[in-house]
Amino acid sequence: MSAPQGWYDAGTPGRQRWWDGVQWTAHERTAPPTAPSMGWYQVPGTADIRWWDGVIWTPYRVRKGKPRPDALAVEPPAVGLVLGIVFFILAMLQLLAAVITQSPGNFALPVVLMSIAAIWILGAAHTRAVRRLPAPQSAAVVDASVQPLPGEVDGPDAGWYPVTGQASRWWTGSRWTWYLGTRFGPRPGHAGPRGYLTSMIVGWCVAGIAVIGLVVAVAGSIMEQSLVTGFMIVFGIIFAVLFGGLGAFVLLLTRARRNAMLLPTTPPPLR
Repeated sequence: MSAPQGWYDAGTPGRQRWWDGVQWTAHERTAPPTAPSMGWYQVPGTADIRWWDGVIWTPYRVRKGKPRPDALAVEPPAVGLVLGIVFFILAMLQLLAAVITQSPGNFALPVVLMSIAAIWILGAAHTRAVRRLPAPQSAAVVDASVQPLPGEVDGPDAGWYPVTGQASRWWTGSRWTWYLGTRFGPRPGHAGPRGYLTSMIVGWCVAGIAVIGLVVAVAGSIMEQSLVTGFMIVFGIIFAVLFGGLGAFVLLLTRARRNAMLLPTTPPPLR
């Protein structure tokens, strides 16, 4: 069968010739530049070394010899923008309630919500700016701190293997790498252990607040009943339920993503 019509290598470096589906024609052109393959590259005009996924720059760079995500990394940026707007609206509603009640204590929550909104929006803007940086123009940077890279093979059955419902990890044939296959593309996962530890600490701290709320509710129930003890019981139960549920969610989510944050301890199942 004949190849479909299109531009093909003309046999001369940097040149292509048109194949009409039946025969070669006299039309030639300069071959368009090909996009660099995924890897670590120096960002043009800066000293940064960032991960290029083959299409766009990502918010992951090598810092002090270690691959790490940016402090304001948000993927995709649209999610950060949406969350920022949501928290901004919540902050405005809470501020309106504080103005109406004229209670000084009610002004603290709008400040917290506004700060969260600012963080999400700044993260979205930062990641969007990173994506707009010029494409790599130099050779990929390869050193021990970023190896083995996805695509490296040193044994049989190398490839991407699922480690969670939404992520896969590259297996070289003899060992796991830190690189994850996500719906955004291949991403470095070297900061996974630190993220796992941080998430577990946050989860247990939130659960601890729930325990304190439960203790307050119990203390209010055994003390002489009054308006104060009534508030203790109500707010203690609210804190116990709210922070208990949030803490459980964080801990369970972190546990479910364990293999995406930490290197698996066993090889993948044979294909």
